[in-house]
Amino acid sequence: MASVFLSYDRDDAGKARPIAIALEKAGHSVWWDERIGGGSQYAKEIELALNRSDIVVVLWSTSSVESPWVRDEAGTGRDKGRLVPLSVDGTSPPLGFRQFQTVDLGTWSGRGKVPKVSEILAAIDTLMKESAAEPEVERSSPPHRSSGQRTFRGRLILTSFGLVLLASIAIGTWWWFRSDQLMVVEVAAANSSPRTQAAASDLFVKLGSLAQLGQSKWQLVNSNAGRGRSSLIFRVADTGSSVQPQANLVLLDGRSDALLWSREFDFPQGQQADLRQQLSLAAGRVLECAMESREQGGLSTDLLKLFLDSCAPRADQDADKYGPAAQLRRIVSQVPSFRPGWSRLILAEATAVDISKATDSAETPKRQLKADVDRVRKMFPDLPELAIAELRLQNDVGYGRDLAILDAAVDRNPDNPLLLSEQSEAQMRVGRMFDAIGSAHKAAELDPLSPRGTAAYIMSLAYGGQVDTARAELNKAEKLWAGTEALKETEIAFLSRFGDPAKAFELDPEGYNTGFYYKARKNPSPANIARLKAGIDEFRPKQVNASQVAWAIQGLAEFGLVDDVFYWLGRLSNDEVAGISYVLFRPALASVRRDPRFMPLAFRIGLVRYWRTSGIWPDFCERPGIPYDCKAVAAKLK
Repeated sequence: MASVFLSYDRDDAGKARPIAIALEKAGHSVWWDERIGGGSQYAKEIELALNRSDIVVVLWSTSSVESPWVRDEAGTGRDKGRLVPLSVDGTSPPLGFRQFQTVDLGTWSGRGKVPKVSEILAAIDTLMKESAAEPEVERSSPPHRSSGQRTFRGRLILTSFGLVLLASIAIGTWWWFRSDQLMVVEVAAANSSPRTQAAASDLFVKLGSLAQLGQSKWQLVNSNAGRGRSSLIFRVADTGSSVQPQANLVLLDGRSDALLWSREFDFPQGQQADLRQQLSLAAGRVLECAMESREQGGLSTDLLKLFLDSCAPRADQDADKYGPAAQLRRIVSQVPSFRPGWSRLILAEATAVDISKATDSAETPKRQLKADVDRVRKMFPDLPELAIAELRLQNDVGYGRDLAILDAAVDRNPDNPLLLSEQSEAQMRVGRMFDAIGSAHKAAELDPLSPRGTAAYIMSLAYGGQVDTARAELNKAEKLWAGTEALKETEIAFLSRFGDPAKAFELDPEGYNTGFYYKARKNPSPANIARLKAGIDEFRPKQVNASQVAWAIQGLAEFGLVDDVFYWLGRLSNDEVAGISYVLFRPALASVRRDPRFMPLAFRIGLVRYWRTSGIWPDFCERPGIPYDCKAVAAKLK
């Protein structure tokens, strides 16, 4: 049985008492007080009891999260790796304590039976079993231990010896990749400089706030509490100055000190906070990848390094976060049962197919992707990434087919952010902008370490007509993702179409947006609009591709040049227009949708067929200002 220290605020004494009694009835030794306000006379006794305890049970509430006493006591439990948090009124733990699974007691008043006692006891038992798996360390023993407790200590020693023996037999494998044990993650400063110490402290707090990462599969400790039992160690060093923020972050194996992953960070002058933010985001991503590997039984050191490099290349460049295909293929060729490697390899190859379509050289990457899909389907038929591969292997646009594939995949994997992002894009292609915003929002929430997911959500809001909300989300993202390419691209896209074009031009003076467009946005005079039209018309004698037309019709429609929009759409084949159908439902093309030529265009590229068959009509049909009845017009089109 455990020696439990019960931490709570005085306002929660009525709930602490029955919890203490329930723990004692279960055989645990509980230290708790009924202090009124706390004071120096209690400090020594509290410290002694904390040092003697096996487990710290903390009661989080609206009162206790503000109590420095409770935070200090809970911090001791956290740093010892022996914290069991309870929420007694639905309050979330404060920053630094959210990496632990909290037992929520709901609206329990303190009367009657303590709810979820079995969960509380199970959490204590889990931590005590984990303690049994650790080598013995010196610690003060609570006075008057029972003979049963002494016997328990003896079993701990024997268990530890057995684990050492097993580890010797399994040499060459990762000790911390046992999925039945909590992964202990340590954050340490690489040197004693104040800047490095501050960086390590900041990383510790920020990692602790990533409650959604792993959900009770890992435990965060600082360097003072690791005591040689850490599975992984993040070691951070601040190598910059007040005028040039720089840092490096390495990930080490906690037992061998072997280097698993490393990254250097540098930011322009005056962006120390941005640097710290990127350190935590990169650490979160690589930790996520390490947990994936651990859950699959682990990899050898050389393959783990490859996987971490390919799985978490950069927090600011995660468009290709699935990694280089060559590295991933090496991993799965040596460990064919490694599911995360196949997931990322399939996605890397699907991305390659996407890119190759623009150059008419898709057949080779398609053959490779199809061969791997056929192989993976036999091993992991439920792999979510297979749905995305299936879409990339199609030779044409099929609105209903594509959405059916994605909807079925999302039903099977409702918490997969990648599938939700794909679903959002497919919904935009058929004018279901409200649904697209919902899918993108959920995807961003499920993958908070992805700037691309956040960017997609922001732009889905803007393209769905919720510009003010998109602007507010962009302001949040600027604090979270400062310095990333994803944020810069989102700022350009948003500012150029919905915000300040002068700021967009500063960010993108030579990008895909022409100076004519920026000038027309800034001052939509007839002369500036005519210059924009003339600039686009220069391409009339030339062959154009779908992406060029997509940009052109966005700019032309924004200034009411509807005839020109239909001219450029007429330059493309039906399949090419279908491939850029998402542009047709953006706010800038409202005048195009009001034109009587729009529904025949939608019929020509297969949209009307999808709307009729599915019974799901685009959002714009229900909005004011449309001079026709979508269903009535569609019924006449043949």
